[in-house]
Amino acid sequence: MKQIITIVFLVFVLTSCQKETITIGTNVSETFYLDNKGASMRLLVEGNTASHTFLIFVHGGPGSSSFYYNTDYITQNIENKYAVVYWDQRNAGASQGNANGDNLNLPQMTDDLKKVIQLIKSRYGQDSGVFILGHSFGGLLTASFMTTDDNQSMVKGWIFADGSHNYPLNDTLTQQMLLHVGQQQINLKRNVSSWEPIVKYCSNHTGNFTFEESNQLYAYATDAETYFEKVKKISLATLIDDDPVKNDWPVTSILLNLNYSSNADFNRDLAKTAFSSRLGVVTTPTLLLCGKYDFICPKGLDEDVFNRIKTTDKKLVISPISGHDIMLQDETFFCNEVNAFIESHK
Repeated sequence: MKQIITIVFLVFVLTSCQKETITIGTNVSETFYLDNKGASMRLLVEGNTASHTFLIFVHGGPGSSSFYYNTDYITQNIENKYAVVYWDQRNAGASQGNANGDNLNLPQMTDDLKKVIQLIKSRYGQDSGVFILGHSFGGLLTASFMTTDDNQSMVKGWIFADGSHNYPLNDTLTQQMLLHVGQQQINLKRNVSSWEPIVKYCSNHTGNFTFEESNQLYAYATDAETYFEKVKKISLATLIDDDPVKNDWPVTSILLNLNYSSNADFNRDLAKTAFSSRLGVVTTPTLLLCGKYDFICPKGLDEDVFNRIKTTDKKLVISPISGHDIMLQDETFFCNEVNAFIESHK
């Protein structure tokens, strides 16, 4: 019995000391975690790591998940060329750790993103080319990253997809778009009963928005794109219903993290956050993508970024059929633009 215990102990020691397998190939799928300041954040790397080119999805929220972007279409049309990093931010998706409310703030999350990039380069090679893609709240987070210290030198390109970098401006643009488009739709006698309360609210709330007013504008903006038939309907419910068991989604974790982060106090601080005045330091190639029917983050945000960044290597493109989720609602457009941008700057 003592000999058996000794053998088992030796096997445990030897296997526990083995170096983690890091796969370099054209069809890779591996999950690992980044531990930083009380959070254990999930990273799923899929696709062509042999390309030494990595696209990091910086998801929306706060508290959403990168699971939503890991679609069959992106697998077949981006992962076949490059490696895609699906990162769940702290208190989001499949990430773990304590509630850790003191560290749930934009500066800390900016540091998290920096460490994600450092980890990718440490695992797959310091010569790896990294691109970051910020969607929705991810736009604010990537704007913070790009304008902090010399962070932008760590990436080859910034993709701003239906993002927001200035929440007060965002509220103003959303109110104006809802009011203008809503009145047009009423005049055309389209979805009149749905648009009338939106137009009335926006007519009575015209600026210096409170946190509660901002949330109401967001709710109306979420509904507004569903009133256009050409826009593909996307919701958390439909995404979760898309066979989460087959896709190995930790639904309970996703929903609990979303509930915690979306109701956290730091959202009130985010409501006043703006990076417009700091964007002049950005000299990195930048691709801006937005949907024509995005009321949540209207195209004026992309135009503000485009006009303020100092790089001459910049492009702004609008999808004619998309709302707020361009990577899901206009997949071909999204993948073609992203691939062309990466190919030009990798």
